[in-house]
Amino acid sequence: MKKASFMAIRWLAATALALLLLSGCSGQPLRNVEIQPPSRGLLHYLQQDRMANVSDRGYKVTIAAGQEAELGREAELDLQVLDPSGVQVERFTEDMTKLMHMIVVSADLSSFDHVHPEHEGKGSFKTKVRFPHGGRFLLISEFMPNDEGLTVVKQWVTVDGAEPEPERLEPGKSMVTTVDGMKVTLSLMPELSEVKAGEMAMLGFVLRDAATGKAIKLEPYLGTSGHCVILDENAMQYLHVHAATEMSTGSSVMFHTTFPKPGVYKLWGQFQFKGKVLVVPFVIEVKG
Repeated sequence: MKKASFMAIRWLAATALALLLLSGCSGQPLRNVEIQPPSRGLLHYLQQDRMANVSDRGYKVTIAAGQEAELGREAELDLQVLDPSGVQVERFTEDMTKLMHMIVVSADLSSFDHVHPEHEGKGSFKTKVRFPHGGRFLLISEFMPNDEGLTVVKQWVTVDGAEPEPERLEPGKSMVTTVDGMKVTLSLMPELSEVKAGEMAMLGFVLRDAATGKAIKLEPYLGTSGHCVILDENAMQYLHVHAATEMSTGSSVMFHTTFPKPGVYKLWGQFQFKGKVLVVPFVIEVKG
């Protein structure tokens, strides 16, 4: 049986299982998952899909440059996390092995970076970011303060320097690309042309050695098999999903998510192989 057919059957089985679990038709009473949240399995991953509803909860992150940003060189950023009352936050909880994740993207989404600011104490973090050109950049900070849940703060900064002509975001006709010697195939369930806003979608990444066609064995990255950051073309809708570890093996990584609105979205899959993080971009269109 061909690999593609096997993956399709596997995804169909997973979807059927999800429907059974959610409908309560699995032959067992469906427990109240808000009171007794599942700790594993597909329903666990469905319950974790909350990113579309995450907000800043009133928290703020101030940003100051420790040194003047120069194009092509790392700029040191000083971050200060303040609670809704303007008080410095002193207590944070780890999320996927880090106290803070920061996503940095250019306004046209052509540039992407995922960094992890270091906690200096009393709500202060430091990190270095390399800005490839001038113009507007979106900084997205993710953290868990004061025993609160995941908190996301989005803010725009402007970098001095020449700004290139913005790249037009076009949905890809082929869901196959090559990055750092790896051939990466993205499969979607439902099919790409059928992905709709508000409905669950499964995203399957398969990585192979581009030269030999052989499967590789990915390493854990930030506590899971992979991460996938998703933004719509206006950088208004933001999703950061983690691999469904129990449904990911070797060089095959599966994510699930729900796109909040119709439109064009850019996805960056992130995986680790031989100590190096691979960033794999795709552009898709989500129907209404």
